[in-house]
Amino acid sequence: MEAKRVFMIVAIAVLFSLFIGLLLDAVYPGPKYEDFCENDYGYFPSKIDPRGSDDCKYIQTEEEKQCYKDGGFYRYDYNESGCITGGKCDFCNKEFNDVNEKYNRNIFLILVPISLIAILFGVYFFIDFIGLGFMFGGLLLLAYATTRFLGQADKVTRVIVIGVELLIVLWLGYKKIYKKKN
Repeated sequence: MEAKRVFMIVAIAVLFSLFIGLLLDAVYPGPKYEDFCENDYGYFPSKIDPRGSDDCKYIQTEEEKQCYKDGGFYRYDYNESGCITGGKCDFCNKEFNDVNEKYNRNIFLILVPISLIAILFGVYFFIDFIGLGFMFGGLLLLAYATTRFLGQADKVTRVIVIGVELLIVLWLGYKKIYKKKN
């Protein structure tokens, strides 16, 4: 295959997948961490040493331990010396993660059909290099959607999703490459 066709295939694939990704982000933006949590975690008052200090004696409470077990983040209160005096459990990070997981699942469910349509379009389009560009772009979108989703999926679901995608790629290879030669 000549170089200009290869470049056109790659250009179509990259631009198509970028276009769909940016369009989706424009019409269905993801959750923002700042909308759920104040962005001051991990900062200590200037007088406190995060490794501990001889001036401050602190023993972790059962409430704090339970907070971490439940997926929360313990927000400490400090006195004027920089010593921990108490605090409260904050679940903003857990709430953000829950919303973000749902968003990633929705992105997967939106992009998979678009990817499959692009792949099918590529298989049947009569101009070979344009069809290959859409096929490759559809595969890029499918890979992107899958990576967004797999982080939260259980082991069985991961195997099923990747297995189905592998079957799609094998079918493409048969339909577009093998059958065309024979």
